[in-house]
Amino acid sequence: MLPKRSDTPYEAITRSANRSEKKRIAKYIASPGQYRDYSLSSHFQPIYSVAHRRPIGYEGLIRARSAAGLSIPPAELLSLPQNSSQMLTLDRLCRTLHVQNFTPQSVNNEWLFVNLNAQSLICENPQNGFTQQLLEDTGLAAHRLVIEILENEVKDTGLLKNYIDYIHHLNCLIAIDDFGAGHSNFDRIWQLKPDIVKLDRNLIREAAQSKRAASILSGIISLLHQTGSLVVVEGVETEAEATAAIAANADMMQGFYFARPAPWLLTENTACDIIDQLLFRQRDQRSMQFKAQSDNMGHIKHLFQQALNDFILHESLPQSCTQLFRDPRAVRCFLLDENGHQTSSTLNPFHPRQQIELRFAPLLCGDKGNWSHRPYHYLAIDQPGTTIISEPYLSIADSRMCVTLSQAIQAGNHVQVYCCDLDWQ
Repeated sequence: MLPKRSDTPYEAITRSANRSEKKRIAKYIASPGQYRDYSLSSHFQPIYSVAHRRPIGYEGLIRARSAAGLSIPPAELLSLPQNSSQMLTLDRLCRTLHVQNFTPQSVNNEWLFVNLNAQSLICENPQNGFTQQLLEDTGLAAHRLVIEILENEVKDTGLLKNYIDYIHHLNCLIAIDDFGAGHSNFDRIWQLKPDIVKLDRNLIREAAQSKRAASILSGIISLLHQTGSLVVVEGVETEAEATAAIAANADMMQGFYFARPAPWLLTENTACDIIDQLLFRQRDQRSMQFKAQSDNMGHIKHLFQQALNDFILHESLPQSCTQLFRDPRAVRCFLLDENGHQTSSTLNPFHPRQQIELRFAPLLCGDKGNWSHRPYHYLAIDQPGTTIISEPYLSIADSRMCVTLSQAIQAGNHVQVYCCDLDWQ
């Protein structure tokens, strides 16, 4: 277990900072903004790079207080504007406040993430130069500003694409926020070409509780990487969620587990050791899993070799499978020719665990099928005499996760690939 921490990194530096250090930080924080009867201020939450183990950016978050000094939830503040024009006014005020408060504090070239309310796009005219003027007035380099957009709130893809193109023209970055919520889809990601995608909080929460959800999260991140986008997992609140984010190959993490939002940027990186421990523990888990898998596969691989030897001698698939099917993990055996065509009927054992799923009856018969596109065929052909163990995959025969053992052998005058599917449930 990682050491328990009662403090976030922010709380740790706040507790340990001396009076002069606090004064030094405080002088960089701009005077609050004003919207109607509310006083507005900025808080910043760090975004950590997994590989660098340090904050590489901060998200600017608005905070509001009433005239009586009461804290007002951000959602309540954002509900005050009654039309798009009023929303644009408030949205620009928030962005201005964040840039003004962030720029004097930042010394390590970090990104500043600021949210653009989707409703503001209705009347936001990029050509009026608001963002460019804001950068010139504050001295923040364009390449350090990341504009966050909730893409599923904007129905007009053309309008959104034009705005993103303009932001890219300024040399700023675009992040799509809360991807995976609502009607998010990869089609728009391919069209919009964001630099960064921030995943909806629910994805990491589910991934920390379910292996299936963890696998789906890993697939989503892999697809986003293929579109050219970096990925931030936000809403990380527990050790299990941080572990799941790293296992899924996320580039960056954000959440209360590492730090809560604060008016100033961190002066100490106390999360470095925490991320290191997560990485080391994951490495150890991978080593243990590999060893356990190797030990677990030892017996079935021995039976597989016996079946191969028997088949080479007698060229009888049913006879060769007899010993192999005594292992309850073996669920079917079949033969492929050099071109991937199945040359005989699939054989199934009849032990208690093996139940034919009739809902998938149209897929049960593999006769005359061509499996040359499967790794267990083409890898076996490329490495004759070597037993290939596939990665777990969803079998089309019964819609269950399985692993296939295969080996290319010379039987008679022909090259054949002997295959055995193992239940991976």
